[in-house]
Amino acid sequence: MERYDRQLRLWGALGQDSLNRSRVCVVGPATPLLQEVFKNLVLAGISSLTWLKVECAVQSGSLFLAELKKDLEPLASKQLEYEENDLRKTLQQPQYDWTRFSVVILTCIGEQTAMLDLNEIRRQRGTKFPPVLNTFVSGFYGYIYLVLSETHFVLQAHPDSKKYDLRLQNPWPELINYVDTFDLSKMDIATFSGIPYTVLLMKCIAKLERDGNNGRITIDQMKKVLDQICLPLGNDVIYEPNYVEAKRYAYLACSQNDCCKELEDLLRNLEISDYGNDWHDTYNYEILTLLLTLKNIAKENGELSFQPLTGTLPDMESTTENYIRLKKLYEVKAKLDKSRVEESLARSKKIVSQDVLETFCSHYGEVRKILPPKSDLLGIFSTSNALLDALVMVQFWEQPAVTAEDKDEFIGLRVDDNYSVMAFFGGAVVQEAIKLITHHYVPIDNLFLYNGINNSSATYKI
Repeated sequence: MERYDRQLRLWGALGQDSLNRSRVCVVGPATPLLQEVFKNLVLAGISSLTWLKVECAVQSGSLFLAELKKDLEPLASKQLEYEENDLRKTLQQPQYDWTRFSVVILTCIGEQTAMLDLNEIRRQRGTKFPPVLNTFVSGFYGYIYLVLSETHFVLQAHPDSKKYDLRLQNPWPELINYVDTFDLSKMDIATFSGIPYTVLLMKCIAKLERDGNNGRITIDQMKKVLDQICLPLGNDVIYEPNYVEAKRYAYLACSQNDCCKELEDLLRNLEISDYGNDWHDTYNYEILTLLLTLKNIAKENGELSFQPLTGTLPDMESTTENYIRLKKLYEVKAKLDKSRVEESLARSKKIVSQDVLETFCSHYGEVRKILPPKSDLLGIFSTSNALLDALVMVQFWEQPAVTAEDKDEFIGLRVDDNYSVMAFFGGAVVQEAIKLITHHYVPIDNLFLYNGINNSSATYKI
């Protein structure tokens, strides 16, 4: 596992284990794009690959690997399971097991018949068909199109700015007792400087509630009350680091813990099967099971919602003793919440792996969902995007249908063998496949377009 140290920092041991056990099917002709896709998949740790070959009249070029399996094996961490089949023959086999694949990647498919047949097979298999990533590159342009057969849940989204679950407006009894141990009216500035800023914010909230403020708290209100409770200690208090932090993070007290409201709305408004056999990806089923479990806990206890505490605290100015006491409170509460989830699962006789349960509870605020698109694999044929239309025309009819106004804009559409762009898309499409397999990071939803002439990209929903 030493080889994957950097990858473990991205998606953890659970994600890497999912990659090592995954099976990926790549469909397409022998092109540099296919080469890059295979290389990046193997380097990530995927050790089972299936290539469904498409005959192509265009020469693959000297860059393509002559003996694919032989050249890929040194990159793999263990024996590479590799299989080659003809796409046309495979599509004619009704019993071919598509469900064994974690992801299907289509690279530069130029046959309409093959796309139609694959789309029909996907329709017949329903939610049991794996997610499909369709990618095509021509000249300086390209696209990636994701088609899901079932709702995809992201276990850990890794947002750019981490939002800590502090429960400032919804403290539990032990946390309230801890805050009450600090009497600001009976301490000097030296003692005050060792108080965590979260304690100061909760004291501000408590004062606002005592003063009859039952509405939504604003940042200005928090800062004003903070001055009221702190300045009596002396004017120099404004220079204390914990006071400065309390001012800076006053916004944390101004919003309820609604980071997962969209997930609750999803469960409230949509009918999603919680029957395990209806799901292709076990992780999606397990995450849904956990979300439904939280809903049941809230219902059983007459609560509007139940969200397990993550149990992590940000760094803050404080004495070591005060910080450790506060941190322990959050850790104990997080363990209790996790126990409630485990007990509810046991009562409902639902089974969820321990690794998924722990990750779910410790990163609940990062859970996301992506719904299957209304369109299917043929959705790329019915859009109003000029660049996508031009790419599809080149892909299936080898002739871009561009107007006179667009001709100059798409001047780089027919440049042959632009390896740098293909290398970029090889990495990009594998990145999306890894997101789907590991359930870390949010995949594209659901079309990515790249314009290499002006070095721009955009994501669309079709």
